[in-house]
Amino acid sequence: MKKPESFDLTYVTIDSLSEGVGSSQITPLITRLSKAGLKIKLISFEKIPPNHDLLNYFNELGVAWNAQPFGSNGLIGGIQRLNILRGEILRTNVVHARSDIPAVSGLIAHEAPLLWDVRSLWADQKILIQRNVGNRSLYQAYRRLESFAARNSDGMSTLSHAVVPVLESRNRKLPSLRIVVPTTVDLNKFLFEPNMPVIPHALFSGTYNDYYDLKLSARFMNEVRKLTHLETHWARPMESVKSQINVGESKVIECLQTDMPQLIPNYSFGVSVCNLSAGPSLTAAMPTKIGEFLACGRPVVVNRGLGDMDMLIEKYNVGISLDGTRGNLVESAEKLMSMISDNGTPQRCRAVAEEYFNMDHAVKKYIHVYSQMQEGASQPH
Repeated sequence: MKKPESFDLTYVTIDSLSEGVGSSQITPLITRLSKAGLKIKLISFEKIPPNHDLLNYFNELGVAWNAQPFGSNGLIGGIQRLNILRGEILRTNVVHARSDIPAVSGLIAHEAPLLWDVRSLWADQKILIQRNVGNRSLYQAYRRLESFAARNSDGMSTLSHAVVPVLESRNRKLPSLRIVVPTTVDLNKFLFEPNMPVIPHALFSGTYNDYYDLKLSARFMNEVRKLTHLETHWARPMESVKSQINVGESKVIECLQTDMPQLIPNYSFGVSVCNLSAGPSLTAAMPTKIGEFLACGRPVVVNRGLGDMDMLIEKYNVGISLDGTRGNLVESAEKLMSMISDNGTPQRCRAVAEEYFNMDHAVKKYIHVYSQMQEGASQPH
């Protein structure tokens, strides 16, 4: 019987590469890791049959892409994906597990040191999004996955510094080897544009579920419209089940993730307001669109308490954070108008993207932590 092929890295995700996150985050990361010399096996779960162009692309890179059918949504589907992964994670030097189900699967497979890429407080986020099944027993089931990953992983990567104390407070043990890698952007594709549109333009982008607060977003947009004529557009991805988001959008643009680098520079600011009732999970969140707006030199409108954004906004003046109060909305609208008329704003935004959301920096961090994990695994216990 032929032995299974061994890989330097097995990257495991339940996200589909044909959708926004897979296209904007996973494919560029795998590309850079491969070009850095790693022999990679990529396992993902696809909601539609894999694109032949993408299959050929990974094949030319030398990446072994194991694309599994996504299956059903919900808890049963999650259990099915977990069981599939247990059998698909084979000989490898390091497992990079994106979120809780891949982490638990990799730990059960027990083939190599594992990096738990936290991404979000998955249990809290799932309960908020899946309101029809949001009961305590389901939350506890999701939390057990987090607890198992926290206790047994060899390393941990988070999207923010802010979530680390939260994870420490709700888990008895966490990996001592930790890195922070926010959502990352290919700065060679999302290019800096120093010139703002003459007439203010606002952009909403991506899919929207209950984790986002479109009502608060709409209230803020109304305050901005009291100060200026404002064009508001939504860049709607093909997979979105919504046809409108009711934030006063005058135009809906059907687009792919690959269209975003050309689209964003046409706008004055981007909006990514999550639900303030999401609680501790907000500390772990960092929507991809935030990094993309900043990379192009555009300020962002976000909610208070989102990842490390409060710190970045206060320190670098690259956006607005909303707390839902009437006074904050009025003050924030006035501040935004001042910000988009400030010739220094685009450069400040780009500088933050280069420092905090740079995909090249992320690759270096990941490769370094992979090496540390392998060294730790080789030490006698």
